Amino acid sequence: MPNKNAFDNSTFDGFSQSCLKFFHDLNRHNDRNWFANNRDRYIRFVSEPMKQLVGAISPMILAFDPLVVTVPNRVVSRIYRDTRFSADKSPYRPRVWFAFKRNVDCWTSTPTYFFQLEESEYMFGMGMYSAPAATMRKFRENIDNNPEKFHNIIKPIQRKRNLNLESDSYKRRIPTDHPPIIDKWYQSKSIAVLEHRKPDKILFSTELVDFLVERFVLLKPLYDFLWDAVVL
Repeated sequence: MPNKNAFDNSTFDGFSQSCLKFFHDLNRHNDRNWFANNRDRYIRFVSEPMKQLVGAISPMILAFDPLVVTVPNRVVSRIYRDTRFSADKSPYRPRVWFAFKRNVDCWTSTPTYFFQLEESEYMFGMGMYSAPAATMRKFRENIDNNPEKFHNIIKPIQRKRNLNLESDSYKRRIPTDHPPIIDKWYQSKSIAVLEHRKPDKILFSTELVDFLVERFVLLKPLYDFLWDAVVL
């Protein structure tokens, strides 16, 4: 019996305008009756293409890190929102994402590759959603121990015009004599390297797979450097 979670790399043909139209309509009609009548659209234009994209990228991710979870049903976000503790009671998320993470208790504290799509943009990158203070202390120690290594890791990232470090800095600056290219990383509370793009021809073609793989390969040395700092 074939594995229902296995995907042939060739099956991902890109997302479609119908996917964006689904999110547009969901933003206007975020209720259970509407979704019940449009569930087939969600599966056909959002859920299945996203799982196929995960299947196409998974071999590269596993070559990077064999401990990463790649089962599509565990990697792709659910559309249902947990509204119990939220002021926003809309039942569905008007976006979809995948997150390649290790099977740890608190994955938001560890380096993760991700991709997210909504009506107006798609974004992707790598980072830690909420790095603990202990991890960031170790991260800075590792920079102090080998600043040249870290500089060589981030230099290729700096050259990518649309790939940027997005992180809050500490209110009180941490003393250091590192050059500016390193200092902005050193002062960060967490690490997230992101690229934001408007829907374009890449999104709507098989080219998206190679495009994401190229970016993820570029971020691999930083991914390893962050894992060396993780304190769970």
